[in-house]
Amino acid sequence: MAGKSSVFKFFVVLILLILVFLQGLEMKQSDRLFERVNQLEKKVSGKSSRVYRPASDADSAEAAAKDGGWLIWRLSAEPPTLNPITAKDAYADMIVGSKNCFVFETLVKRNRDSLEYEPLLAESWDISDDGLRIEFRLKDDIWFSDGEPVTAEDVKFTYETIMDVEIDAANIRNYFVDFKSCEVVNDRTVVFNMKRPYFLAFGMIGETPIIPKHVYEYEDAQDFNSNISDPVGSGPFVFGQWDVGDKIVLEKNENYWGEGVNFEKLIYKFISNDMAALTALKSGQIDVMAPLPEQYTSYKDSEQFKEKFNIYKYLIPDNSYTYVSWNFECELFQSGKVRNALTHLIDREKIKDHIWEGLVRIVSGPFSPGSPQCNPNVKPLEFSPDKARELLSEAGWEDTNGNGIRDKNGREFKFKLMIVSGSPITEQTAKVLKDQFSQAGIIMEVDPFEWSVFLDRLHKRDFEATTLAWQGDVETDPYQIWHSSQIAKGGSNYISYKNETVDNILEEARRTLDDEKRNRLYHRFHKILNDEQPYTFMFARPSIAFMNNRIKGVKVHKLGVNIKEWYIPSELQKY
Repeated sequence: MAGKSSVFKFFVVLILLILVFLQGLEMKQSDRLFERVNQLEKKVSGKSSRVYRPASDADSAEAAAKDGGWLIWRLSAEPPTLNPITAKDAYADMIVGSKNCFVFETLVKRNRDSLEYEPLLAESWDISDDGLRIEFRLKDDIWFSDGEPVTAEDVKFTYETIMDVEIDAANIRNYFVDFKSCEVVNDRTVVFNMKRPYFLAFGMIGETPIIPKHVYEYEDAQDFNSNISDPVGSGPFVFGQWDVGDKIVLEKNENYWGEGVNFEKLIYKFISNDMAALTALKSGQIDVMAPLPEQYTSYKDSEQFKEKFNIYKYLIPDNSYTYVSWNFECELFQSGKVRNALTHLIDREKIKDHIWEGLVRIVSGPFSPGSPQCNPNVKPLEFSPDKARELLSEAGWEDTNGNGIRDKNGREFKFKLMIVSGSPITEQTAKVLKDQFSQAGIIMEVDPFEWSVFLDRLHKRDFEATTLAWQGDVETDPYQIWHSSQIAKGGSNYISYKNETVDNILEEARRTLDDEKRNRLYHRFHKILNDEQPYTFMFARPSIAFMNNRIKGVKVHKLGVNIKEWYIPSELQKY
């Protein structure tokens, strides 16, 4: 079937080119052109799988007025890879992940307003009553940017690649431990069989980027792991270039099977310094940036600034949060009393007001306040230096020699906080932590690293404490971070947290399809984390953006913005 489809598409494209050459591009002739293509499809295939409808002169003119232009987006760090299977950071996810489906696409996607799943590469699906069988039927008229059709074999290859333990994808693979097999029924139909029910099974496979087998097939897993550039997918953008240290360029996919994007190019410009990014925005070198809280408060009421730029602030219900984590491999942090003391020493209200400009909300755990998964009875530990000193003393940490530093069994309480360099928010927060810890006899040094080095050390567990953010989903499965099986290499339990009760709760929650029962389990889990403080959970933060007002069509949905809706009017295009 694939061969016939490819031959057929070749002749359709050939006839289109001949017609365009002979008839010119006058819009008045579009009716006859589309009619002849439709007739050709019916003759060759017996049916028309894709209906070509002529656009009116007005529609074509409007589309032409929106089409083109470059969108230049600032990224504060450079992603280590553009391989969607081995990527582990939010920057790569923006470019090649399921967040936007720019280069690679998924079987389904969430509607940004209703939050319900809608077809993307799949046209329909069936889930058995017991949740142990999921069948997807692919659309007929979908293909990768190189013209090869997307088939069930590509879906199966994607799944089997993730399940290959030699592939550096443990962070994704943990979500598939309850999957048993993937079967290709035919070119358009694929079936997933489960060992046991998993409440997120449909979303996990449905929102996994599908990679083309003919491009990514490998004999040696290390070849796949080292494939970090030149991505090929089915999305509305194709990879253009990667100038290391400067930018990544995506270009409009002229061979896209669906409704395309307006921009000719989407450029991700790497600018780590926030002041330099703001200067670049004002001078027109970039179009979009996420400002610092202080930049937001400085410009949100500036009429002069808003003459050229739009400002957006919105909160997505995606269980995302910032945190300070304590590595259990470090002897200092193995005591629950010590970890509780450290949290009591952190004045989160001060950090919220003076560093985040009041834009964030203090959280007590890994679930967004208001989420059904969040335990409403669990409150953040209060700022209480006196309680902290009491707990430290109970844990055996005293200043025995009067030098102002607590010690125990001959060891002083000193540690390093690993941070990402160049982030003013993180650097300012680290200063506050250092000062507040010192007042209780604890010495903390700040250990900054560039993003790629930071990630490498994080994955190797080569740190004592660190601070970072986690990007979740509408309904989240915390197994990836908190189950002890994820301590192993490649997993996301970076702090080596181990609790048998938590393991049992997370395993049972995965198998519990009843929402109310499952959320009660997560409430227990939330309470345990609050008692043990393996992380000091910090804030739920909003998304904030400064954007050149040349960009039109921007709408904030429940799940944020959709770049596919944006455009630059032809008269405002610079490139």
